[in-house]
Amino acid sequence: MNIRFNDREKKIIRCIEEITGITPSIVKQTELEKEQHVEPYHIKQILLLSSSYHFFQLEEEGRLSSLLQEHYVPFGREAPPQITHVESKEECISFLTNQQFDLVIVFDKLDDIDSFSLAKQMKSITDIPIVLLGNNIAELIKIEEKNTENVFSKILTWNGDGKIILTIIQLIEDSVNIQKDPALAAHGRCMVLIEDSIQYYSTYLLLLHDEIHDFLESILSDSLSEEQRILRLNNRPFLLHAQDFETGEKLYQTNKNIIIGVITDNQLDCGLKKTTKAGEKLAQIIHKETPNIPILIQSSEPYSGDISLGPHLRFVSKIDATLALIIKDFINECLGPREIILKDANQKELYRIKNIKDFEDAVLSIDEAVLTHATHQHLFSTWVRVRGEIDLAGKIQIIEKEIGKSTELRKRLIDLLEEYKYAQTQSLVTPFERANLASSLEISRIGKGALGGKARGLSFLAKLASKYISDDMFPTLRITIPRTLVISTDIFESFLAQNSLPNQELFDLPDERIALKFMSANLPATVLGDLRAFIHNTRKPLVVRSSGVLEDSLLQSFAGIYDSILLPNESWETDFRFQDVCNAVKYVYASTFFEKARTYIKSTPKNIGDEKMAVIVQEVVGRKHETFFYPAISGVAKSYNYYPSGGCKQEDGIVYLALGLGKAIVDGGSTFGFCPERPAVPLYGTPKDFMRYSQRKFYALNLKSTYRIVERNEETSYSILEVEDARRHGMLDKIASTYVRQDDSLYPGVYDEGSLVIDFGPITQYDAIPLAKALKLLLRISEITLGYPVEIEFAVNIGQTESERAELVILQIRSMVPPGKTSDIVIGDFNAKTDICYSENALGNGILDTIQDIVYVKSSFNMSNSAQVVSQLRALNSKIMEEKKPYMLIGPGRWGSADHWLGIPVIWSDIAGVKVIIEAPFKERAIDPSQGSHFFHDLISSQVGYLITKEGNGNIDVHWLDSLPVVEDMADVRHVRAPYGLEVKIDGKQGKAVIQKKKNNG
Repeated sequence: MNIRFNDREKKIIRCIEEITGITPSIVKQTELEKEQHVEPYHIKQILLLSSSYHFFQLEEEGRLSSLLQEHYVPFGREAPPQITHVESKEECISFLTNQQFDLVIVFDKLDDIDSFSLAKQMKSITDIPIVLLGNNIAELIKIEEKNTENVFSKILTWNGDGKIILTIIQLIEDSVNIQKDPALAAHGRCMVLIEDSIQYYSTYLLLLHDEIHDFLESILSDSLSEEQRILRLNNRPFLLHAQDFETGEKLYQTNKNIIIGVITDNQLDCGLKKTTKAGEKLAQIIHKETPNIPILIQSSEPYSGDISLGPHLRFVSKIDATLALIIKDFINECLGPREIILKDANQKELYRIKNIKDFEDAVLSIDEAVLTHATHQHLFSTWVRVRGEIDLAGKIQIIEKEIGKSTELRKRLIDLLEEYKYAQTQSLVTPFERANLASSLEISRIGKGALGGKARGLSFLAKLASKYISDDMFPTLRITIPRTLVISTDIFESFLAQNSLPNQELFDLPDERIALKFMSANLPATVLGDLRAFIHNTRKPLVVRSSGVLEDSLLQSFAGIYDSILLPNESWETDFRFQDVCNAVKYVYASTFFEKARTYIKSTPKNIGDEKMAVIVQEVVGRKHETFFYPAISGVAKSYNYYPSGGCKQEDGIVYLALGLGKAIVDGGSTFGFCPERPAVPLYGTPKDFMRYSQRKFYALNLKSTYRIVERNEETSYSILEVEDARRHGMLDKIASTYVRQDDSLYPGVYDEGSLVIDFGPITQYDAIPLAKALKLLLRISEITLGYPVEIEFAVNIGQTESERAELVILQIRSMVPPGKTSDIVIGDFNAKTDICYSENALGNGILDTIQDIVYVKSSFNMSNSAQVVSQLRALNSKIMEEKKPYMLIGPGRWGSADHWLGIPVIWSDIAGVKVIIEAPFKERAIDPSQGSHFFHDLISSQVGYLITKEGNGNIDVHWLDSLPVVEDMADVRHVRAPYGLEVKIDGKQGKAVIQKKKNNG
């Protein structure tokens, strides 16, 4: 197979080979592959020159408008071509001169119009195809004789059937596309007609078009996503036509690998003369090189007997009364079987296979002897191939060749079909169908609107994994996504419209009242049946999450701004669980208008009306333990590390892991970090430090949790468990180490003597699960594909037996904004006289000299009061943002940490107007920098400068701060204003920064 790769794909393939030692077999077409091909040529505008009578024939008798709708709309193709009708030469030339057209169709025998001369005039204006239609064969032949320079691309006769227009469109599009980019048909198929008689080829082309159209209807009968449908449409049989021997032979030589059938006249122009046996000569050439291509020779003369006929080489007389039926049957044989009919030894029909679902059911249920016979006859691989599933057909062929060596035919076919379904559902977003609830691994959608940021990212990463990553790369680890239902943005818009939301009154209400208004509203009736069917089919815990169109965009992330809801989904009553999910969806809708969302949007160039909310209903990753549910591991992997240590570079990335649900990570709690390039190398600290900062508690979903209607968010569903609980559940063998005090050492694994440390040592030190390698691969592939750093949220289920594979479940991907690539910024040594502070661990890039307002936490502050500081900061942020002033924020410990002993637990909307944040050392103990996923991602994407200072050299000049004029003084926080703009200089390349008390110019 000859596959062309662009530079990006070459990088990806090298990356996979480097990390896994395996060369990927890339045969599936996804959105990424489509970018490699030239966009298919489509005829969109047609200029039709005819009398009003002929046009009436096309419209009324020929049903042209109806046919266009029937041939385009059901297949999900682009819109049907627009036809502009003119009746005079002058109109025709005027339209052609002033407007853009893709095709001109001229009806012969218009009053006072010489169609050939007119065509030559049109060719002087434009080089688009011109086709002549007529019903006087003698006149058409005369014009054909003059058409030596192909002024007319085609000359056809017609009998009043509007399908002739559709046939012309297909013929022109196919001939252009096959020349424009043969890769479009690399896995497709092609029918070739070689005939010079206008009357006969007009008839044959109509037959070919009709049968190809009917064939398309049959292969598109499966439950397909829009992308799968387009893929099959692009792989449909092409239709090519030649009128002489040389052109016919050239078409064959160019496309021999994809030709599925040839129909040729026996008497063709060969050079300058017509040869009576040219068709037989061409058939011999084709049959000798490719004996499996079916060839039908047709002639007005009797069969000469000079060539041997057989199953793939046939002859028919043009005067045969059943000629049209013979041609039609031949075309269908070439196109391949539209269905498989399985019969027993007595020829009694047992099963009729029309789609992939039928195929799967048949493999599961039919007798072993019938299954073996059908496989021996290559029925399955042939049928699958003609449906455009080239990869699946190739794998079935391997089974067919090995059938004599294996007694597990049924199991192998079932496994293959499961793998196929998995790959299809992983890589595509399919419309939700109540009749197709068996598949448990898919992204499906309700509605036709946008998917939103989270769903779009998940679909994108699923496509990458489906295309590039195979099971043999990580035999003990399966990379997957959770079962996901996306309720698209058009449902949100319908919900708002039918309930007259939002109104101005809404924006004056507190969040609780907004929630109540939304909860009392009704979801659109069109969504209820599908949503109920989804809920009926799953009993796993669910998370209902926002997926706004603004969320996780490149430069303005809205991560963590909207609410999510965890649902135990435990009840045996479908009605109860369904109502719970409906309320959750409405609550997520309501969170679009909550105060923190409105505040955040004020800090961006967006308006509240720009947000359109899709909602994700997703099965939670994990396992049940007593009355709790949680995964073994949750994590965040970043391809760019703003705080590299342990000999790692920024480009090496960073991974943060935690036991249990991922709340500990996204909120910036106690986690374990490692570099995916060097997973075994500790990033910081001694074994005693690991012991001191190890995770001691973890989050789990409480399956017995209940809700109050206005507190229906994630917080109400969490329980905080002790690490000893996870030990009792048997979850720590591959994620914990044991600290032995006597030799101050960590030993991967759980032992009776010593203290448990959640450091994931068995994974990072001994590769008990190839997690580091898999994450490294996903990060590298994603970054190469997107062109910028990425952040991936995931969870891991560990096998409960030695033979059971672990699961790496991808939950989300979003972009990271790397340091700006501005001009170099030179920062000298710290100068205590002019500098407020100095940092060698800074994020951002550039110079900012407009900040006068400073909000800082007082030196008398006690970390036990950190939660109380949040409301003070929120109030000051709101006032300063109303004045539209940028400000600087200074405080101790981790900003955005959910653990109030580690820092101040703000969320981003609490400080959304800030432009520079300084993380000061905490006087009681050293605390690692902020790495909370949502908070940190919002900080980066908002392009806020971030400085970390150390005790001693470069620390904050507190005395200078205290000397500034006070704007507002609160219990723990003070707002001051400098008399001039401070100068903030950040060197993103070196990670250094300085803030000066006055501008350099004095």
